[in-house]
This record gives sequence, structure tokens and C-alpha cells, in this order.
Amino acid sequence: MQTTGSNTLIDKQGNYIYMLFGLLILIIIGPALSHQFESGAHIFIQIMFVSVMLIGVWSLNMERVWFRIGIGLAVIALILSIVNYFASSKIIFAVGLTVSLSFLLLSIYLAVRDILFRGKITSNKIIGSLCIYLLIGIIWGTIYIFIALLFTKPFNGITQASEYAQMWDYFYYSFVTLTTLGYGDISPSMPITRSLAYLEAICGQFYLAILVASLVGAYLAERDIEKYIVY
Repeated sequence: MQTTGSNTLIDKQGNYIYMLFGLLILIIIGPALSHQFESGAHIFIQIMFVSVMLIGVWSLNMERVWFRIGIGLAVIALILSIVNYFASSKIIFAVGLTVSLSFLLLSIYLAVRDILFRGKITSNKIIGSLCIYLLIGIIWGTIYIFIALLFTKPFNGITQASEYAQMWDYFYYSFVTLTTLGYGDISPSMPITRSLAYLEAICGQFYLAILVASLVGAYLAERDIEKYIVY
């Protein structure tokens, strides 16, 4: 354990691998299972997302205050998902999205602070940079879902259905945009969604070309220095 002032940090070796595992389950396995069990997709998606939140709380090196906030957000999201399962309210759904988005932003903040501003670059931090990349795609997808709640048909190629039925379509579009694949099967139909789309594409390219490349370069340079010192 490490301490900074009155706050305690949860120090775990290789902690980011757990978060990466949870995120990959959410975005890869989640859509397939939701399609397979359509009748339970509503609660299934919420349980998966809350599970990833809990994995994030456990795996990130959080100070005590942030740890409590993270746990609080995860518990609130779980309660809202249970209430919304029975009430099926767009307002409750929107509040739940807000809580989830707040947690995702908190996770990115803590991960960036840990990776860029604490200690030397390690393989664990390289994995953490991949987690941040996936979190960026999920955050943008969540924002697109918010837009869909506020406006009618903000995207071409996505039919108006229940919030849960089309969630994976928005996440799919988000990652296609983030990686600049641009398949064209889904496209923005409003000025605000077009602006968000090209901002996400810019963010994705900027992150990979500058931040991740710099981290990998610094990691390799540190390894070379360590070898030189040893020999």
C-alpha cells in the first residue's frame, strides 16, 4: 500500500489488465449475448455495465475519496437499473446514463493521471493506455445515446426503437468513427451529431499518434537505459 497525505492508494501490480478484460467483455461479448437473449437484454446490459464499473473501481489506483465516489456511482447505477427494469422510464434511463458517464469520465481522469504523471512507464501502463482508448469510444457512444433521447432520428441507419435495443448500434458507430473506419452503414443526420463524429475521429487519431506512440517510445527508451546500466 502507498499513502499520500491522509488518502490511501490501492496499489495493484498489473491492475489495468482487469479493466481491459472487463471492457473487452462489454464491447465484444455483450452485443452477441444481448442478441441471443433479446428478452433479457434490458437488465443484461445494465448488469454488464455495472459489473465493468465495479471492475474499474477495484482495478484503478484510487485515492480513498475517489474510491468511495466510484463505489457510490456504481451502486447508484445498479439501483437505477433495477428501478428502470420495472418502471421503464426514459427519465430514469437518462439519469442512469448520466451516472455511468460520470464514472467513465472519472475513470479516464484517474487513469491518465496515473499513467502520465506517476512513476516510470511500464507494460502495465501501456495496457492502461488501451483501456483509456476503449473508454473514449464508450464515452462517445454514451453521448450518442443521450442525443438519441433528445432528438428524433439523429443518425441514419439506426431505427427508432427502445433505448436498450439500439445501445450497441451507437457503441458500434462510436468505435467505427474513433478508428476512422467509416463503413457508412450508420451516418450522422444532424449538425450536432456530425460535429461530434468528426471530433471523435480527431480525438482517436490524436490519441494514437501522439499519446500512445509517446508512451511506447518512452517505455522502450527506459528499457534500453536499464539494459545499458546493467551491462
